[in-house]
Amino acid sequence: MESEDRLPVYTLKAVIRETGIRPDTLRAWERRYGLPRPRRTSGGHRLYSRRDVEMIRWLLARQAEGMRIGRAIALWKALEAEGRDPLGEPVSGAREPMTLEVMRRAWVEAALRFDEEEAERIWTEAVALYPPERVCRALLEEGLAEIGARWYAGEATAQQEHFASTLALRRLNALVAAAPPPTRPERILLGCPPEETHTLPLLMLALVLRRRGWDVKDLGADVPLLQLEHGLELMRPHLVIMTAQLLYTAATLADAALRVRGRGIRFAFGGGIFHRYPEARRFIAGAYLGERWEEIPQRVEEILSDPHPGLSGSLPPEYAGALTRYRLLRPMMEARLAARAGEAVRAVAALDLGLVEPGRILEAALRLGEIALARQELRWLAGLFQNHHAPLEALRVVMRGYAEAIRELAPDDPVLLRLAATLEEEAEA
Repeated sequence: MESEDRLPVYTLKAVIRETGIRPDTLRAWERRYGLPRPRRTSGGHRLYSRRDVEMIRWLLARQAEGMRIGRAIALWKALEAEGRDPLGEPVSGAREPMTLEVMRRAWVEAALRFDEEEAERIWTEAVALYPPERVCRALLEEGLAEIGARWYAGEATAQQEHFASTLALRRLNALVAAAPPPTRPERILLGCPPEETHTLPLLMLALVLRRRGWDVKDLGADVPLLQLEHGLELMRPHLVIMTAQLLYTAATLADAALRVRGRGIRFAFGGGIFHRYPEARRFIAGAYLGERWEEIPQRVEEILSDPHPGLSGSLPPEYAGALTRYRLLRPMMEARLAARAGEAVRAVAALDLGLVEPGRILEAALRLGEIALARQELRWLAGLFQNHHAPLEALRVVMRGYAEAIRELAPDDPVLLRLAATLEEEAEA
């Protein structure tokens, strides 16, 4: 039986997408040097294995280091003849390739300059030298995180961040499209919960899981709960995975988890907000995927084989009651706030810093069962205001207004009173 990496599953089109090689170059290598050696379908179409793809990357990397292709192929064959794996061997006489850390810095700077051609050149060189999942993680994910940190610090614009995200999404979509067809029976449904629009982590998941043979269906961004339930009926997945990057979408993810688990389907979740705030994971009815991409396939295996996966997702009664009451009272709270501090509310809402709604932060903290989440997120928001020279006093006025409205409308609810105290403390910090 052939090992998984030698199974012929990649079409010529998929190989070109993954490696960037020109089709005429690849055919010339096959004709002149006998490498790689694709299988043929009954219709005469080429099919390549995972090892073929890695071989092509290895040969392209040797070319990038200045080695002629004939010599590179001779070296590959010589190493194999000695019983050694070329993919695991250092190459003497070739210059040391650029590290992914160096490439990431160069890619970030190119993206910040809006230099699409240079960013694409760096990507092409990276995937010729390193496995694509490693490049996605080290170059795209970490590169975007660096640009996001610069935006938070006021050192990059939202447009620069959006430009870099567009470049990354384009490359990830191409890799996902080039993944081989599924070889496993389990179907996995991916999606972002309501109001979550950050799809890059979802695409990373799709790439990792498809390359390991799972049948992955991706619903994309901002999936309404009714549409999610419709998808569950049509596709009957064995596992649903959702990702969230914001506190209030972590709360909508928690609601989605209950819908999925209510149908007896396994649920797993991940995303940057759960790395940032581990306590946000406690009352979500599913299994946390973890922070390391390389460990996710094994984690998915464990979840699929676990007869009792995940948690119940039930909030403590005092939080459940406070959440229900807050949702009922929130329109009245915000009406009072608008009447008493309308100028501050408008100043906060008008900022070019994305959606800034303290009311959502409060509701999310209640839904996730931890008042401390509101404190941490409000501090993060205050730091964002300071870094961008935004009117911090307007934010403080809004926080005091919410606290005052809570005390007036829910004077006997201990959880909501703790929330009011947190708002007052952060407004004075």
